[in-house]
Amino acid sequence: MKPEQWKQFSDVELVVASLIGNLQAFDELAIRFRPAMLTVAEQIVGNNGAAEDVVQDALLLAFKALPQLDDLNRFSSWLYSITRHRALRHSKDEHRFELKSDLDEVILEHTSAIALDPARIFEHHNNHHEVRVSIKQLPSEYQVVLRLYYWDNMPQQRIADFLSLPLSTVKWRLHKAKQMLRERLEQYY
Repeated sequence: MKPEQWKQFSDVELVVASLIGNLQAFDELAIRFRPAMLTVAEQIVGNNGAAEDVVQDALLLAFKALPQLDDLNRFSSWLYSITRHRALRHSKDEHRFELKSDLDEVILEHTSAIALDPARIFEHHNNHHEVRVSIKQLPSEYQVVLRLYYWDNMPQQRIADFLSLPLSTVKWRLHKAKQMLRERLEQYY
């Protein structure tokens, strides 16, 4: 199956395909959730390079731990938890070096979304500097929903699932964050 054909499948269908060993299905999941994972990791480690490492580590761990996922409908919140814990662990053990296993190398070799091109990552994070600076001044719960919704083009329901929040809370945070951001940008300009 071609990579673009996986886009039509739901998260649950992709998880099932990944469970039976289809790396292209997991690659699609990684493409869908990588931006959100980066946002969460960056919030915790505060460094884009370290956040990239955390996300790659979290994706490898998630693939290996996929059979332990009890509720396939909770994949996104499960992935959020893994990312958050890996970022916290990275912050605590910043100087610790961990060797990758042979399975990690196979996964990295066959899933392009886990290891994105550094030039694309750099270009993505240098866009809209003033807005990003203003967003960083907002409380973290508002920063996350803004970045996931506008920078990562994640639907509100997927954000709610990923953050384990009610949809109404995500909508309210988006509304409040836009209001606070507008006020900050008006002061800036």
